[in-house]
Amino acid sequence: MILELIILLASLVAVAIISDKVIIYVSKLSFYLGISEMSAGFILLSVSTSLPELFIAIISSLTNSSNLSVGNVLGANIANLTLVTGIAILLSKTNLSIKSVSQKSLSEFLFLASVITLFIIQRESVSSILGGVLLILFIYFGFNISKKTGGIKPLGYYRRSEMNSTAIKFLISISILLFVSKLIVDNGVSIAFSLGIPISVIGATIVSAGTTLPELITTIQALRRHLNEMALGNILGSCITNLTLILGLAALLSSSQINIVAASSMVFFMLFSTLVMWYLINTRDHLGRKAALLLLLIYIAFILQQIGFSFFIF
Repeated sequence: MILELIILLASLVAVAIISDKVIIYVSKLSFYLGISEMSAGFILLSVSTSLPELFIAIISSLTNSSNLSVGNVLGANIANLTLVTGIAILLSKTNLSIKSVSQKSLSEFLFLASVITLFIIQRESVSSILGGVLLILFIYFGFNISKKTGGIKPLGYYRRSEMNSTAIKFLISISILLFVSKLIVDNGVSIAFSLGIPISVIGATIVSAGTTLPELITTIQALRRHLNEMALGNILGSCITNLTLILGLAALLSSSQINIVAASSMVFFMLFSTLVMWYLINTRDHLGRKAALLLLLIYIAFILQQIGFSFFIF
């Protein structure tokens, strides 16, 4: 088990490094293709930082380990809204400004998407039909926030050559990311069985903390450059992508229904984290140190609950 743990930790580090490269390549491609900054921040950046969760969902579903994907999705959302946001604000030493109407509307969309999990919990499983509904929601979300600057711009020979080179590097990075994600799934499942821990718990803690590193890195960078809309868009967009695209694909690809009874406490924390974030965004003009500490306390409570401590009614 020690070897498996080492491989798991090494794979999580590799995911962070490779994902950072993917983000760079996506940013360059968006420039070459003439995609607007808002579209890059809300769609390309958030989707690219969610690639680890996406690949883990695909691999775990095809290997009949879908509960790992569910735990990872829920845990990643909790980590994004609390751990990533809190640490990013503290480390960047700057407030997260909230002035754009699109930021508030995005938080409302996330809240609505999160409510869907209540319906899923009542059914105690995610069927292929619900998976299709989640994918439709993702497409709807994409159409509503995607703003292009007029399509593909004319490219000169050298610019076209640069774009082709970047595209090749992007595809290679994606392939490596897929392989590393499989290592994470295999070793995460093995460790869970060895320790007698539910797979969903492993996905919600160790795996999700590792796969949210890309969001943390890009959010800190965005805040340091005072790109507040892109920073918050990355966090909220990644959460929406997890709940719709990733969970939807996991349901469609899985050969059996996904049982998420074991993840009920994670759903509570995810909904609570979403509600707190929605409240902060809609009642303040910025998120500062106090808000960051509050979000970090929520994540600490979540981790303690996962390892056996009980809080109030859950």
